[in-house]
Amino acid sequence: MSTSRRDFIALASTLPFVASAEPSTKMTFIHHVLFWAKNPSSTTETDQLYRALKSLGTLPMIASAHVGKPIVTDFDKSVTEASYTFSVVLVFDSAEKEKEYLYHPLHKKFIQENMHLWGKVQVIDSQEPAA
Repeated sequence: MSTSRRDFIALASTLPFVASAEPSTKMTFIHHVLFWAKNPSSTTETDQLYRALKSLGTLPMIASAHVGKPIVTDFDKSVTEASYTFSVVLVFDSAEKEKEYLYHPLHKKFIQENMHLWGKVQVIDSQEPAA
């Protein structure tokens, strides 16, 4: 079997190439929530909050979920909000699906069992404009 660069390029050019400009999840309705931990230096409390936030992403009406911590790059340092502890981005197919999530018993249980862990919460909802 040949291993030259030329042979590799020739072989690679015969392979199918699939590219898509469409995201794998249609991001019609976004529910973005920032959480500021009441005691950010408490690993026990921030770990509990993180695990609880991750568990919300398993609900069936959520198309996609992400839980993350702040990151600041040199490029946009002056305009980046990084004072929060966790950012949660939940993607829904519609505002109705988000409403279903908000009233879901597991979401209500999450609030009851974890509200003592945060000092501030900020919600940012956005919906793709109708075409």
